[in-house]
Amino acid sequence: MAAAAAAAAMAAHRANFPLRLQQILAGSRAVSPAIKVESEPPANVKAFIDRVINIPLHDIAIPLSGFRWEFNKGNFHHWKPLFIHFDTYFKTYISSRKDLLLSDDMTEADPMPKNAILKILRVMQIVLENCQNRSYFTGLEHLKLLLASSDPEIVVAALETLVALVKINPSKLHMNGKLISCGSINTHLLSLAQGWGSKEEGLGIYSCVVANEGNQQGGLSLFPVDLENKYGGTQHRLGSTLHFEYNLGPAQYPDQTNDKGKSSNLCVIHIPDMHLQKEDDLSILKQCVDKFNVPPEHRFALLTRIRYARAFNSARTCRIYSRISLLSFIVLVQSSDAHDELTYFFTNEPEYINELTVRYA
Repeated sequence: MAAAAAAAAMAAHRANFPLRLQQILAGSRAVSPAIKVESEPPANVKAFIDRVINIPLHDIAIPLSGFRWEFNKGNFHHWKPLFIHFDTYFKTYISSRKDLLLSDDMTEADPMPKNAILKILRVMQIVLENCQNRSYFTGLEHLKLLLASSDPEIVVAALETLVALVKINPSKLHMNGKLISCGSINTHLLSLAQGWGSKEEGLGIYSCVVANEGNQQGGLSLFPVDLENKYGGTQHRLGSTLHFEYNLGPAQYPDQTNDKGKSSNLCVIHIPDMHLQKEDDLSILKQCVDKFNVPPEHRFALLTRIRYARAFNSARTCRIYSRISLLSFIVLVQSSDAHDELTYFFTNEPEYINELTVRYA
């Protein structure tokens, strides 16, 4: 009787607790009204998402044009239906493209839907910049594919979206700090962040940008082959030369030997004067893949080296790839799982931070 009376008294006392606390004490999984309200997007957010979703998928760029943040403090959960719709678009038009997958046959009949991709990435970036709960974002594989685009504008837009995703909230610095991981994208980011070469070679980011700014007019002319400046012709030759080394397993390349006649799995691709190549980046990659039997896991890194070597001679393109290098480095630094990549990067580029400090201070 006493136990029953005590239980009844406790139940009556709990009735005065806030509803959510009552549910926790009772072990209930019911959602409180406050949580339910938070899970429902504001009317203006829902209206915009519905407008995008209800239009034919191939016309997705139309409702995204001119998008601006005109909402209160964002919650990524409110925008999840829109991002799911973006995933549908990418799966339909992007995920099977041979030119992005860098498959053996890289020929793609359909042109890249650049306008729609840039519009989608811009909206994603704006939403991520203004939202909490960004860790629930699930579109990393699509961004990874877009980093292989032969169009540097698409690469920049994908990287800017990643920057918005991994951006560290200053209020979180005293806690975990790095909250979001980039997984398999980190190896791509490392390749892009490495730029043209090391400072010892005269190809650090500072020297490349300064030489480019000091010796170009109009932003479209090429470096003269006989350029005479404090960097000398060596920098020009190195910057426009493709040099790529990678290892193959014995089963992949059993007949390759080194100078001493011993078997070796090291493969070296060395092509100078890449700016004289008439083919586009992807065609050059295809030629290298066919000639040197480059396996899929090395193709993105090789493509990156091709892109940088061909960009070195154009001030406009060199500027874009300098930006790509910096954006990739920013994402690596702020992601939560790039320790190995950053260790490798700073082992090879110990002066990188000093160069940034001098250049952008």
